[in-house]
Amino acid sequence: MRNLVIAVSVALLSACGGGSSDSQATGNTAISPTPSIQPNGIYKSDDAVMIIDTEITHGVLAADSSNNLYLFDTATLNNDTLDLKGVHLWSNSVSFYDSSQTASLTFNGNTASAMTTIDSQSFVHTFVKQPDSLSLNQLIGTHTNTDDGSTWDIDSAGNITINGMCTFSGTLTKNDHYFKVSMTATACSPASYNGDYDGAAFTVDDNGTTQLVGALYSDVSIVWGTVPIN
Repeated sequence: MRNLVIAVSVALLSACGGGSSDSQATGNTAISPTPSIQPNGIYKSDDAVMIIDTEITHGVLAADSSNNLYLFDTATLNNDTLDLKGVHLWSNSVSFYDSSQTASLTFNGNTASAMTTIDSQSFVHTFVKQPDSLSLNQLIGTHTNTDDGSTWDIDSAGNITINGMCTFSGTLTKNDHYFKVSMTATACSPASYNGDYDGAAFTVDDNGTTQLVGALYSDVSIVWGTVPIN
C-alpha cells in the first residue's frame, strides 16, 4: 500500500474541490431492520482504503492510489450488499458529482467487493476488513509526514492540529472502530478551502508501519492525508 500512502498524503497539500451546486446535497444512510451482515469497519485493498459507518450521512469514504477520492451520499443494506447512491469523485483534475448514480459493495465474510465505473474512473476493488483503529492514547504526540512536510499534533483530550496546505484545528471523538473528526481550516492556500469540515480518522497497517489516515469534507471540497505514528 506504499503508493497509496504517498498519493493520499499529497492530497492534504493539494486538496480537491469544486463541482456543481449538487455537491451540497446531503443524504441519509439507511439500514435494514435485520441485517445479515455487519459492514461497518475499516477496509483495505491492494491500492485503496475505505471506511464504512452505516449510522451516519456520507458513511462510506474511499481513496485509491491514483489519488481518486470517493464519497457516497447514502448507503442501504440489502442482504449481503451495501447499495450506494449519490457519488462524489475528486482528484487533482476531476470534480464530479451525480446524485442519481448508484454503486454497490458485495460482502463475503471479511471482504467487500466493488466493481463499477465512476466518471470514466474504474472503481474495482476487493477490500479486506482491518482491525479497529488504535485508541486515542496510542496517537498522542506530534507526528510528521516526511513526504509532504505536514505535522499532526494530538493531545490526550482529542484535540488535533494539522499544519499542511492549511492549519486544521479541531477534535477527534472515538466512534466504535474509528474517530469522528470536526475541524476548522484557516490560512489555506488557496483561501477557498478555509472553513468548517467534518470527517473521519483511522489507523491502518502499511507493511509494518501504522498510518493515521484523515479524511475531511465540506459542502464543496474534500482533503485527505496520512501520517506515520510509529
